[in-house]
Amino acid sequence: MSQTKMAAKPVTSKIINSPETCVDDNLHGLVAMYPMLRLHPMHRVVTVRSQTVTGKVALIGGGGSGHEPFAAGFVGSGMLDGSIAGGIFASPPTGNVLYTIAYLAQYNKGGCLVLIGNYTGDRLNFGKAIEKAKLAGIKAEGVILGEDVASSHNKTGGRGMLSEVFLFKMCGAMAAQGADLTSMRDAAAEAVKYMGTLGVCISPCSLPGQPPLFEIAHGEMELGAGVHGEAGISKEQIGTAKEVVGLILEKIVDYLKLAPGNRVVAMINNLGGTSILEMNIISKEIKDYLDCKKIKLERIYSGHMKSSLEMHGFQICLLHLPEDKADVWLGYLDAPTNAPAWPGGEASVGNGGSGTDVVLTQKLLTDEKMKASGGPSLSAKGQDILRNCLTTAARELEKNEALLNRLDSGCGDGDCGNTLKKFAQAVLTYVEEAPMAEPASVLWDLSEAAERDMGGTSGGIYSLGLAAASQALSTAKSNDLASWVTAWESAMAAINKYGGAEPGDRTMLDTLHYAAQALKQNIKGDLKTALLSASVAADNGAKATAAMTAR
Repeated sequence: MSQTKMAAKPVTSKIINSPETCVDDNLHGLVAMYPMLRLHPMHRVVTVRSQTVTGKVALIGGGGSGHEPFAAGFVGSGMLDGSIAGGIFASPPTGNVLYTIAYLAQYNKGGCLVLIGNYTGDRLNFGKAIEKAKLAGIKAEGVILGEDVASSHNKTGGRGMLSEVFLFKMCGAMAAQGADLTSMRDAAAEAVKYMGTLGVCISPCSLPGQPPLFEIAHGEMELGAGVHGEAGISKEQIGTAKEVVGLILEKIVDYLKLAPGNRVVAMINNLGGTSILEMNIISKEIKDYLDCKKIKLERIYSGHMKSSLEMHGFQICLLHLPEDKADVWLGYLDAPTNAPAWPGGEASVGNGGSGTDVVLTQKLLTDEKMKASGGPSLSAKGQDILRNCLTTAARELEKNEALLNRLDSGCGDGDCGNTLKKFAQAVLTYVEEAPMAEPASVLWDLSEAAERDMGGTSGGIYSLGLAAASQALSTAKSNDLASWVTAWESAMAAINKYGGAEPGDRTMLDTLHYAAQALKQNIKGDLKTALLSASVAADNGAKATAAMTAR
């Protein structure tokens, strides 16, 4: 970047200690204000302090930091039992999510319901943690939530916005009233269909230690911008509060197909830098608009719900109350809670204490039941072949680090080579001494390495795929091509389940799909021929993505 551009976009000043410590300092500050909360600093987890064993369901949420008070501010009786914070605008790693599930499962015998925002990193990392918890014998379910009108056309649905906050409250009330895990999961999946969120911003945010993420011209606003600075659906001229609210609500009302006589609840989210004066005016305009449309506004909530650092803007979410559920849902919203994100209350009173981590028996996280074992065994020669294959592949990844970074810089953040090199180095360390007799066990260990050493979305993708392949291979009866093809397809299915992509969507699955098809076509033939065919098919699959449209 030129010196001129650098001067035009200076680093934004923030009152923090350092970009590296701001997330952890924030969490320590939260538990200092509200000693009823417990911080587990090694995992960036906040939970309720209660360690009483009950039969209730534990409710869990979380995601990237920078959206405060989301999600730790909504931990308390009647809402979340625990939250997990990632880095700024980054999904928390699988291990921290699994820690939260395992910790809360000790005291909540009804199981754990995890509410997941519809973002790729969250879907992958939270999804992997749920699957691992199930393998350990923990009752756990997840619901992916997304209601953003601006991105609703996406194949995987709209991004998760204020539906998460609404359902923290509604599901928290259900749990307090003794609802079971399946009922809560199904209710959340149903309720999100009745929500729609849309907003505007008139100035961007900036990550700690960095310049603003994007630019907005004076007098303009971005309609439908995301809470991570994602582009909206259009740039519009700023109008009056009445005009801006009308523009937003018109699209939400159309999205939800609301009609006169319908009942709704409204939530207004301060994206971070909007004054209370503005927020109150927005509340007035929402009521006036809905009154004019003869849509009954039953409740209105306003404040910082899921902010975007210091972004100047707001979002409106409407929850349509269907007649057969309206009073029940309102009852959930009105139920008591002491979560500190709701102003004042008993949440700010506690018995002191350090608010630091507690010792959790690691057995729940290292239980051998989670690790796939069994399945076909390899001969000494087969073990040498597997070790050599892994070594060769890992060294190729190391060698091509710069190329992969350069390719990624054209459409991403330029770190693909670095990320894969971390995994390659972990593989090389692993194959030096690890036993290769059971392929299922090897694949599981590689899944753990991907989760631990790669991190981010890539780590989630590789970890999910390898873990699913491991589970499939552990039940195979023989070490033949058919068993490996089944494992291969299981890996693709797991990535599809939580990542949302399918062959044809212009992702890594296109290459994997073409190669799998080639293997299946040669499943009864010569192994060398089958592998060569798969190699050619994989190359063709990669090239075919050039003509695809990313979905």
